[in-house]
Amino acid sequence: MTLDLAALIALVENGDPVREVSVDGIDFGGCNISGAIYEKVSFRKCTLSRVTMKDCTVVNCDFSGSDLTESNFSESVFLDCVFDDATFVGANLNSVPVRGGSARRCDFSRADLREALFNVCDLTESKLGQAQLEAAAFIECVTTGVDLAGAVLFRTVMMDVDLTQAKLTGLRCEQTVLGKAKLAGADLSGLELIRSQFMDADLTGANLSGARLAQSGFKGAKLIGAKLDGAQAPNALFVEADLSQASFVGANLHQALFVEAVAAGTLFTKASLVQAIFHRARCASARFDGADLEYADFSYADLTNCVFGDNHWLRTKFHATKREGTTLPVGQSILLDDEELAVAERWPTAT
Repeated sequence: MTLDLAALIALVENGDPVREVSVDGIDFGGCNISGAIYEKVSFRKCTLSRVTMKDCTVVNCDFSGSDLTESNFSESVFLDCVFDDATFVGANLNSVPVRGGSARRCDFSRADLREALFNVCDLTESKLGQAQLEAAAFIECVTTGVDLAGAVLFRTVMMDVDLTQAKLTGLRCEQTVLGKAKLAGADLSGLELIRSQFMDADLTGANLSGARLAQSGFKGAKLIGAKLDGAQAPNALFVEADLSQASFVGANLHQALFVEAVAAGTLFTKASLVQAIFHRARCASARFDGADLEYADFSYADLTNCVFGDNHWLRTKFHATKREGTTLPVGQSILLDDEELAVAERWPTAT
């Protein structure tokens, strides 16, 4: 059934739900249609710019190709709706949940998406780069080719998203969660990605050269063959990460944690590893030549066939390490196996 604008407004004003109707192509003239239930309504190619649609429940509706510029959807809920090719420029979606459905090729430039939730929504090729994204959450969304160029992600959550084809130029992240994100081969060079979490993310072959990664976490992440040359990553966490064949040449890794990481064949040449901890890390054939190893701790690590040379040493610990094929210099401030500690470690513990 097709409704005209007056009939739809009458339903809303009477408190009646609007169900299974079409208002395709209508110009809503910036009217107020708040506080209603909309179910299976077709708004295709409507002009909804500057419309107020607050406190609504919107289910299985189709807004494909509609102009939603500067519309206000605050306090509304969208379930399984279609927004493909719609324009949300300057729209207010603050704290709005969008569950299911699709918003492919949408333009969210200047939209207020603070604390919005997109859950299992298809955002293919949508423009998010100029949106306000503070504390927004994107959970298990399709993000193929999404445009995040110039985006500022502050306390934003993007879980289990594929950003391998995303536009990431000028991206900034702070206190952002990118858990299980797919970023293999991504160019993140020079980006500011501070105090953010990349747990279990796939960064295989990614370029993070010169990136600012202070206090960021890569627990369980795959950084196989990744480039982090010159990266600024003090206090970064690489616990249980796979860094095989990665390159950290000249990187700042002050107080970084590599506990139980895999760093086979990894290059740490000329890196600053002051107070870095490599407990139980598997670093066979890694290179540490020219690195600053002041107070670094390699206890229990596998350092088979590693290369050291021209390092700065100061109480660098190598307790209980595997060092077959590895030569450490004599007469330096190096702490090898601590016999008293070894005895204490062998002491049977009470059960």
